[in-house]
Amino acid sequence: MSLGLPGHLVQLTLTRALARAAHWFALTCLMAAVVSVAVLSLHSPELWVTVGVVVAMGALLVLFTRHRRIAFAVAYLVVGTLGVYVFTTTVLGVPDAFPASNMFLVAMPKMALVMVGGAGITAVGGVLWSTAAFILAEASAFLAILTTTVPYRPDLFTLSTYLVLVGAMVLAGIDRRASNAAQPAIHRAVQDGANRQLRDALDTRAIALLNDTTVAQLVALSLAEPGALSPGLTASLKYTLTTLHDTNWLTDIDARTNTALQPTDTQKLPSDAWLSSAVYTAIERSRDRGLVVEVTGDRDALARLDAESDRDVGLAVQHCLVNVILHAGVASAEVAVESDLSTISLLITDAGRGFTESESASDRLGIRQSVRRRIEQLGGSVLIWSRPGAGTNVRLTVPAAQIQPQDQPNRVKRPAA
Repeated sequence: MSLGLPGHLVQLTLTRALARAAHWFALTCLMAAVVSVAVLSLHSPELWVTVGVVVAMGALLVLFTRHRRIAFAVAYLVVGTLGVYVFTTTVLGVPDAFPASNMFLVAMPKMALVMVGGAGITAVGGVLWSTAAFILAEASAFLAILTTTVPYRPDLFTLSTYLVLVGAMVLAGIDRRASNAAQPAIHRAVQDGANRQLRDALDTRAIALLNDTTVAQLVALSLAEPGALSPGLTASLKYTLTTLHDTNWLTDIDARTNTALQPTDTQKLPSDAWLSSAVYTAIERSRDRGLVVEVTGDRDALARLDAESDRDVGLAVQHCLVNVILHAGVASAEVAVESDLSTISLLITDAGRGFTESESASDRLGIRQSVRRRIEQLGGSVLIWSRPGAGTNVRLTVPAAQIQPQDQPNRVKRPAA
């Protein structure tokens, strides 16, 4: 039960559970004693004095349960010891009522007193408190019995209660030690799992960025015309070299690819949100490589993406467009932007030769890493519709900043940028 809890909660949880059970048992004993004495007092009015004693013990027990201070525990022991003496003397003093001292009624206040040990902070402390209460209760009852004519008999009820409580506290202490010994192993296992997830995430990002940078530029160079490089391709190569050299590209978000404003008021989406988005940057790079890209839909909705989402969506779109250049056999593609209250979707479409994803998975590492896993790590999804000879459609859906229905502006499709 305790191994699933953090180490600092195990002892506190078990202590509270044991204390609550012990106090409820003690209160039950005291209430039963009050009821029994009340019934007997109908024939022996002198027994009413014991009701006040038992009520005083119950009041101190409730106070101790709520505050759990040593002063209240000591007060409960003192009042309980006196209460056991008065209770035993009064009850056994009734003529011809009890043949011996080991009656269950006489044992109930003593069992309630022993339960003070259940509130110990540690197992050793609880055993000591319970032992002190047991000795005081038995000594007080023995002295009270000597003042009566009832013969003394050993009280097995109180002894059994004491042994059960001490046994429970000892077992709880053993369990705490076992759980404390197991906690470091559990923490190491949790840490190892977190490290594996981190390594997996870093591997995914490394493979994806390798496709986004080195592979993409190699494709661009292979498709360039002989001679001097175009200004767009030159700028793209310089940007890639700067990214690889000057940034921690496994962990950092490259701000140069994401200057999109992140508005807090969805009624004031910036008019240049599209031009400052990473998706626009990716499309312009593809155009520099000769691909004709038509853009439609709600482009300003990209301002609702946070910095990391904007960057990764832009890189995923860039890889899809690089695949069009490399594999589709056509020189044009379309990017449609759609949005709803909580997500943004981009549909990249081409009318090229198409492919079968299941059959091409072994040599389409970029689709798995640069597109699918990258979007899934953002909490989004990727759907691919393609077949040989019928073109390819890739739909990227990612979470975005919430927008209230009454605040959602009317969107009008714009012509290609």
